[in-house]
Amino acid sequence: MSSITDKPISRLSQDLLKVEKYSTALSNFIVRSDTPITVGLQGEWGTGKTSLMSLLLEDFNENNIACSWVNTWEYSMFRGANETTPGVLRGMLEKLKISCEERGVWTLKDESKAKFKSAAKFLGGLANQIVANQTGINVQDAAQGGTNQSNTAEIAEIKALISDLISDLINDEKNPIKKVVFFVDDLDRIPPGDAVEVLEALKNIFDIPNCVFILAIDYDVVVKGLESKFGPKTEENEREFRSFFDKIIQVPFSMPTGTYDIENFLVEKLSELGISINEEEKELYAKAVRFSIGYNPRSLKRYLNSFSLINHLREIEVEEEQPKGEDFMLFAILGIQISYPKIFRLLTQGPNFTQWTKGFGNKFGVEWDEVQEKIKKFGESELIDEEWEQVTWGACQSDSYLKSRAFAVLELLNLLRDQYKDTLEEELESAMAFASITSVDDDVETKQAVQKVGNKTIFAGVENKLIQLTEEGFCDKAVENFGCLWNELSNLEKVNSKYRISFAKTGTSFYDDSKEGRGKQQLIYCSNPSKKLLGMKFYIKANSGKNESIYQSITSQFSNNESSFIYIDKNNDIVIEANIYSELGDRYHEFLLAIIRLLVN
Repeated sequence: MSSITDKPISRLSQDLLKVEKYSTALSNFIVRSDTPITVGLQGEWGTGKTSLMSLLLEDFNENNIACSWVNTWEYSMFRGANETTPGVLRGMLEKLKISCEERGVWTLKDESKAKFKSAAKFLGGLANQIVANQTGINVQDAAQGGTNQSNTAEIAEIKALISDLISDLINDEKNPIKKVVFFVDDLDRIPPGDAVEVLEALKNIFDIPNCVFILAIDYDVVVKGLESKFGPKTEENEREFRSFFDKIIQVPFSMPTGTYDIENFLVEKLSELGISINEEEKELYAKAVRFSIGYNPRSLKRYLNSFSLINHLREIEVEEEQPKGEDFMLFAILGIQISYPKIFRLLTQGPNFTQWTKGFGNKFGVEWDEVQEKIKKFGESELIDEEWEQVTWGACQSDSYLKSRAFAVLELLNLLRDQYKDTLEEELESAMAFASITSVDDDVETKQAVQKVGNKTIFAGVENKLIQLTEEGFCDKAVENFGCLWNELSNLEKVNSKYRISFAKTGTSFYDDSKEGRGKQQLIYCSNPSKKLLGMKFYIKANSGKNESIYQSITSQFSNNESSFIYIDKNNDIVIEANIYSELGDRYHEFLLAIIRLLVN
């Protein structure tokens, strides 16, 4: 599988976020509650309201409860604003009948069936009158599907009709039904004004005995829908908004996103995408989610789909000069790209965030003196005591959302620094090149920088590459070590046409073009040397077919069998860390030349 569909779960066996205890508690409460009562599932779009309702529906269908489920957006599409409410109300009755028929519990007698038809006709007639722009509604004409407006409709009549219908269903000895639950979903997908109108209609018409209403609604949607009545929400009129909400909703229930089992969800979804993470990495990935996208399941699925897409590209480009990079670094950078576009823009300008300075911040609108004054109010904090951290914090202050998440941004960046240490810059540049593919940004400078990071700068020959390293501040010993490996391989390239070297900005690759198959030619990939450790991290690719013998030979010859800086990874590549230079010292060049002899002979 290459992607995750954005479908809510429909049964308990799919509950990866472990919300069963909440659905069980709500189910028990609703089964025992007096009626009528309305439960409001609160949470922003994508927090799992529909999934929780599905678990409740599964439970109620196994008990003596009849259910009706309407998706309000279905009655809103291609209709005028005033048509939505009548459509939803009629749909509630129709879906109740369909659901009961499927379970074999629709046992109403002819008289009750007539009531159902009358109620449905009334609501249909109500819709027809609204379409005709009529302001008065005649109950008798509406019940017959007509549009006469000679008298004002009495809501009590239709309310009594529906109440009798529900009572007849529950009191019928031929079925076990003891209560009716109406699920009203997707209120946050229709215009806020329409959502408020639906809520008012439910309160006025369907507030009847034996009925429970479970509404998927976010309080912010209600606020927006009421602005035409109360004006924008302020401290002075906030009570009016809250009073309306409390009048409709007797039992508010906020979606428990903070308690979702994100580790379990991540492992299972990544596994579905063909990406495995080990036990030690679970917490690492969960932290990246917490510090970036948060625990909104819909946003998390989008996040994982972007990650899957990039991984497919990385697999295709294994023969290119661009290193594949670490999975977790790419995962974290994508989280920043999706959640914090402004910070991602800064990364496109300078991928190694630990080198962000006062001057870098000023270039992008960070007022340094103002930032210093504000930081003093926080007192001492490990998250804002370094210059790059203060630049990051300052960049967050001009955006209300970023301002509230500034310390989460810093937590994530510090997590990356601690995780990668000396290879941070290399991994950042690799991840940024791939992350640019899924970037959505209309900022001109960002587009140009992303293209620059994504394009490869190729150097003609080893001498030009060594000059580049010197100009970028690599010390003489680091450049010398790099030259030892690549001067020797360059000599091989000159005498044998099957060999090819590509010197790129952040790394260099050695190929054997006589090998057939895409991605099979690369024999060595080597990153730029480490400025601190002086050695290079490089890979002897499994394409050589000699990795087992090379590994055995060099570990035996150089007495480093137990070194943690040389190992065979899951791709069967030999990985040689930059740190091995400190172990070998003067024997490092001999070590490099021995690898070349074993590889090409």
